[in-house]
Amino acid sequence: MDLQYLELLGVIAFDGLVRNGLHVHPDGEHIIHATGNKVTIKNIKSGEQTFLTGHKNAVSAVCISPSGDLIASGQVTHHGFKAMVIIWDYQERKMKSKYELHKVRVEAVCFTQNGQYLISLGGRDDGRVILWDIENETPLCGTLAASEACGDVLIVARTNISPTAFVTAGDGNLRLWRTSTKDRKIYGTDAKLGKIKRSINCVVIDEKDENIYCGTTSGDIIKARFNVEDDKCPVMVGCYTKIPKHVGKTNGNDVEVYAGGVKNLLLLEKEKLIVGAGDATIELIEIAKEPPRTANKTKQSLTVPVIVTLRTADVCAPATSMVRFKNDFILVGTTLSEIYEIHLATFRLRLIITCHTSTIYDLAFPRDCSEIFATTGKNDIRIWKLDNQKELLRITVPNFSCSSICFDSKGSIISAWNDGTVRGFALNGGKLLFEINSAHTKSVSVVTITNDDCKLITGGCEGQVRVWNAVTEIRHLLKVMKEHRGAITSLHVSPDNKSVISSSKDGTCIMWDLRNLTRKFMLSGNTMYMATCFVPSGVQILTCGTDGKVAYWETIDGSWVREVEGSVSGRLNTINFSCDGNYFLTGSDDNIVKLWEYRTASTVRVGLSHAAAVTASAFSPNGKSIVTVSADGAVMIWKYPFSETSTTNAS
Repeated sequence: MDLQYLELLGVIAFDGLVRNGLHVHPDGEHIIHATGNKVTIKNIKSGEQTFLTGHKNAVSAVCISPSGDLIASGQVTHHGFKAMVIIWDYQERKMKSKYELHKVRVEAVCFTQNGQYLISLGGRDDGRVILWDIENETPLCGTLAASEACGDVLIVARTNISPTAFVTAGDGNLRLWRTSTKDRKIYGTDAKLGKIKRSINCVVIDEKDENIYCGTTSGDIIKARFNVEDDKCPVMVGCYTKIPKHVGKTNGNDVEVYAGGVKNLLLLEKEKLIVGAGDATIELIEIAKEPPRTANKTKQSLTVPVIVTLRTADVCAPATSMVRFKNDFILVGTTLSEIYEIHLATFRLRLIITCHTSTIYDLAFPRDCSEIFATTGKNDIRIWKLDNQKELLRITVPNFSCSSICFDSKGSIISAWNDGTVRGFALNGGKLLFEINSAHTKSVSVVTITNDDCKLITGGCEGQVRVWNAVTEIRHLLKVMKEHRGAITSLHVSPDNKSVISSSKDGTCIMWDLRNLTRKFMLSGNTMYMATCFVPSGVQILTCGTDGKVAYWETIDGSWVREVEGSVSGRLNTINFSCDGNYFLTGSDDNIVKLWEYRTASTVRVGLSHAAAVTASAFSPNGKSIVTVSADGAVMIWKYPFSETSTTNAS
């Protein structure tokens, strides 16, 4: 059978750490942002997603041309390698051109106002700014972005009137660039900031190209004036801070700055600004004229307190992106990988997109229900709706991580935590139903329940497998089984509820008899087993581990049947069977998802969309979808390609 790719239906991911990584397309119907090593185009109304695939590592910069016809993205790569910049055709959703001229990292990308050139800025290891001719697909020119006396250059922004001018800024530098296409050169002019020494986080330029506003790490805002058509240097107008709340007590030299620095700026009409601060506050401000009566008092100060706060909101994390949306709204992307919608008139907040920000350890579907699924990670459990990828419920246990999750027949959520506790929650509302404190002496690494809901089985990092009575409200401990010497990595109950198989990092898998709670047999190999599961028919067991191999074993006596290469370069972390038993799925450290035919042990589909190690996977009970999660917090939903011919008991 020819090897084909799994069809991606949806992704729950947003990289909130990319500076200015969230954009609204000029059509007003799509948002564009980075998702791992891909650029995502998402329809705001329908939720339909398209993914631009071409980068080999995580995307570090994204921008849109003024006309909206092109998208550009840059990536980060390993030391000693070139970082790729790709220009995409928006309508065709295809790569138009690419180049690799920067080292290690592309810090920012930006189209010129006329859309003929792309400006790309290299990171710390590169330090160059390059002007790329889009039509001819050749570099026009390039040079160092700042002098050696300055620090890193972090931002590039185009002008709004001049067709080819742009601005760069960063640690101790603010420079206006003019382009000579005839000479194939760009000329940089440093702004005269006087005694002001600042590290600039963000810049915005007004519509007439007369003024530029810069947000700094010290929490104030610099305003500079320049005329692009003249050869004069940009000149600072002022460095502004907020007017102190207790005006009567100030001596004129006191200032109030934004805590955590000014992370992002958005310029509105009538010179009003939206400020995103490092303490997660979003403020609508205006800069008032300096009062004459305080002019003498503030003469000795480098900053002038003239920022007036009009409205305030809190988005729970520093803002990395702010964009205008439908005139009346702004979208704010934060470092917690969340996107908020703020109504400008009322400053009312609405959370529209959420996702995990760190490793997802496990996922599970409720029994006979394919509409929702649950994921686990640091601090919380999240319930998602499958068709629109919306978060329905979040259950938070602060300062602890949930390592494993399963559902009973009633739909209750049973979870394992690294504080040694097993917790049960109601699916409707997330109410705590029960706790098994000190379920293990160390972290509880795995939890599962028999299909008849009679026994709860847990595995711990100390290597013990414990069986609990799940029938009564008080979960009594029935047996402690101490055969393993390493952390338990997975548990799977046989279809007939008579056995459970446990895998461990000690290089063994053990089949346990659930009727008399004794060991049946042990499987051993030259690997650390990461996952194991029964074939739906119950006749065989499949295992996978750090050696990258998938092994078949007989259920009757544990005899070895065969072994196939699952991954050449990384360990296999997860293995799961489809409901019909004809196919199984693996996910590995090399970011690859593989769908196998069980009978022939051959790979029939691969998924290459993850940007980090695949940590868990699951088939939907109705046999139509596959869900996989990874170490970067991404959730990916794939179409099960054989659902039409292999449907089973659908939900």
